This record gives sequence, structure tokens and C-alpha cells, in this order.
Amino acid sequence: MHLQDNLSQRVLRRPMLELSLTGQPRSWRVREHLYRCSGYGRARWGMDLHAVMETIEREHPKAQASLRHDYDRLTGGQRLELTLPSLPPGPGPARLHYLFDAEYGVLSEVHLHWISGGDPSHEQRLPLVQAATRLAGELMSYRWSGLSTLRGAVRGPGSLLLFSGRDEDGASVEISLDGVAFDVERPGAPGQPEHRPAPRGPAALRLAYRAGGWLKTE
Repeated sequence: MHLQDNLSQRVLRRPMLELSLTGQPRSWRVREHLYRCSGYGRARWGMDLHAVMETIEREHPKAQASLRHDYDRLTGGQRLELTLPSLPPGPGPARLHYLFDAEYGVLSEVHLHWISGGDPSHEQRLPLVQAATRLAGELMSYRWSGLSTLRGAVRGPGSLLLFSGRDEDGASVEISLDGVAFDVERPGAPGQPEHRPAPRGPAALRLAYRAGGWLKTE
């Protein structure tokens, strides 16, 4: 009896997921086919390090000087990093990270970061939100199976998960913002959101692609 009461109390104390409509697209085109996350650009899941380096050279020839290779001695994983002076739809320079699975030695994740350093003003943070909206609208135009997507989840002060989706092969894509202001929907008060200002410090837009279970199914 006491065990059941304790379990009930734990359930009641579990924090409720907070949601925000900030940055969510108001309209988007509709495609007929399902989304499939097979990599980023011309880089595909399952490519080895050499193949991805050749792909980067063809896609971003002017960024070769910034290309860096890192090897993690603890995990055995490898990483390629490069910086582009600009990459739409994000504002300003973009940092690209290509991660390789330690067990298979092939491409397993790609992360893109647009960062506004220092302590930017609201006007300087806004382009990051606008770029995230465009990215979300593009992804939402596809069909997604079942309960495979999540939108507008508050992660913490200034941190917002704009969109997350998983395709039928287990690969995923995620758009998130850090260091931005947003409005949080309040239960029982529709149309009266709680505004939360951006924290001091830098702001960032992050776009992540992950192979997930794809590597085990190929």
C-alpha cells in the first residue's frame, strides 16, 4: 500500500513538459512522401572518413583550410570540423561537425551550429529564431509516421527544442535554440503565454542529424 502511494506521489511530482509556440512556422508546403534522414548534404550514413573528406572538398572547396580532424583516444571515435563563412538559412558563419561511430568507423552524426557570440541584443538574436523557423517549416512539409515528432519543447532557461523527428529507419533530425527569448504556453490560459527573456550570453541555432538505429539495420 505504501509502495503504491510512493509511486503515485512520484508521478504527481514529475514536472510537466512546457511548450512554446515561439519560432513555430505558421504555414508550410505539404509533400506526399515520408521524410528520410540519410545524412547531410552529399555526406551519407555509412561513409568512411576518407569518403566524407572527399565529399566536403567537393561541397565546400573554399573551406578546406579550416578542416580539422580529431581522434578521441578514449572512445575511438573520430570527428571532422570545419567553419563556413556563411551557410543559409542561418545568419553568419556556421560550424559543421561530422562524427564517426567508434565501432563501425563510419559517419553517424552531423551537427551544424550558428552562434552569435558575446551578449547579443534581441535584434541580433532574432535572425537565429527566424532561420530555425525556416528549417522547421521545411521538415514539417514532409509526412512523418505515428508519434515520431516533437515540437516546441522548453528545455531550460533560453533553451528551446523547436523540432525533433525520427524516420522509419531510426535516424533523426533536431532543431534547437539556445540563448533566446520565448513565450511559454500556460495550462488553462490559452492566448496568455508567459514571456521569458533571453539569458545573458551568446545565442545559438543548432541543427543535428543522427543515424541512430540506421547503422544497425544496414
